[in-house]
Amino acid sequence: MNNLAKHSDPVYESALEKYNTTFISENWKVQETKKKAYIVIRGRHDDDDFIGAMHTLELDVPKPMKITDNGKGILIWISPDESLLILEDELRDKFIKKANTAFSDIFAYVIDNSGSFTSLSISGNHYLDVMAKMSPYDYQQLEKHSALSTQLAKAPAIIFRTQTDSLTILVRFSFADYLWQIIESASSEYT
Repeated sequence: MNNLAKHSDPVYESALEKYNTTFISENWKVQETKKKAYIVIRGRHDDDDFIGAMHTLELDVPKPMKITDNGKGILIWISPDESLLILEDELRDKFIKKANTAFSDIFAYVIDNSGSFTSLSISGNHYLDVMAKMSPYDYQQLEKHSALSTQLAKAPAIIFRTQTDSLTILVRFSFADYLWQIIESASSEYT
């Protein structure tokens, strides 16, 4: 009984590959962001050694419910000792190696969680209306460079804003299909 895969290449490039995840109209725009690495960074945000190590990685520790962007990646505050770094997939291995070196003598670590998340960028004239159908949070109040963890219908998600006219939704791979169906339903009157 040898039914194991013979190669290590992923079957799907993304969580939503089976859908047409690029929909663009004047009223509503949604697009899955592909080829991103998602890296969890753990360390005490009030520890000077950790902050110094982060600076050697060219990262600033974000304040609570905020994000920082160094031009190469976005770092999202998750909790007082956890952040999530999003960067281009081709930078992942080099970053992890550099982070392991920077964290070698301090209480901190880095974990590659790239297979765990997918992200969607949403915008358009009615993107806030669509978001209101999925969650009671007033996303108009979410300031640029801010983030929050919430539920979209029954899907746990991290939502952040890098532009004033759009949002990015991060969802675990296992909830991506469900969330896509909820988005399709919530946006049906605008498509």
